[in-house]
Amino acid sequence: MHTHTLLLLLLLKPGVCESCSLVVSPAGLVVKYGAPVSANCTSDTVTSMGWVPSQGESQVFRTGVKELTWRVDSLTDWNIKPQCFEMSEKGGQCARVLNVTVYKLPDRVSIRYLSHSGPVVEGHQYSLHCVVQNTAPIEHLRVTFFKVSTNGEQTVLYTQQLNNDIREPVNESFSLQFSPTSVDDRAQLCCSAMLDLGPQGPQPPPVMESECLNTTVHFAPEFSCSAKLQVREGEGLTCDVRGNPLPSVTWLRDGKMLTPPTHLSREDAGNYTLMALNRIGKANHTMEVEVLHDRAARGASCQAAGSATVALLLHQLIHWLY
Repeated sequence: MHTHTLLLLLLLKPGVCESCSLVVSPAGLVVKYGAPVSANCTSDTVTSMGWVPSQGESQVFRTGVKELTWRVDSLTDWNIKPQCFEMSEKGGQCARVLNVTVYKLPDRVSIRYLSHSGPVVEGHQYSLHCVVQNTAPIEHLRVTFFKVSTNGEQTVLYTQQLNNDIREPVNESFSLQFSPTSVDDRAQLCCSAMLDLGPQGPQPPPVMESECLNTTVHFAPEFSCSAKLQVREGEGLTCDVRGNPLPSVTWLRDGKMLTPPTHLSREDAGNYTLMALNRIGKANHTMEVEVLHDRAARGASCQAAGSATVALLLHQLIHWLY
């Protein structure tokens, strides 16, 4: 019996019979490696039907049935393609294939620079690598590089997905060419691996993140003060300068070095030039300083006080008349 059945199975082709009534439920399965799995195959009529292959067996075959279940206690075959078939007494035959995807989450996700360690320099290009270890199937893996700023805001830098139909677990490396700016100083660089197996897979799709790289960016000096500055008499003169390493700053007025004044007078108005320097580069900034006299503010205060006095006298006069 089994010998004749096996010979017939070798001739099976899915959907040979146009009136094939077989229905496989569910139509597809997404199964974690080592997990139990089952599916039903049903027919409109009593028939001879079977499943092939069944893990650990050559086939499962029954006669005089309308339904047959395929069941595996622990699925460990990465390439299994179960097929339900039926054979009629007239010699007709048909088959349905059950699509099975076996998956495994990564053992580890990590991120690193290729051939580099320590601080990075603004404007230079570096190769970031995200390594995903021992996962399957790789074609459903989506890797994302992202940045976490100092205030916790996440920014996606790049997302990559491979076109690879290997079903067994593999180690895979994904790369990103990264050119840092001063904004990236003290930010973190990370990557994540998402196994997106579609609606039949786990929801939401499982994601594993790497530990993040703390980023130190060396950059040339930058100024954050305006080209024109208004200050009041008695106030000081300041200008914010950023740079890494910390730059040295020199103040000049009319080409002469000076210490920025802390109590400005009207005579201190004019153009000031700042020169900032570190080992990455240098920058200059010139600003026009206007020193405001405080007399207008005092006049406004006196006018407000005078108006209040007039109002008070008018109120007393009305009270006396009535």
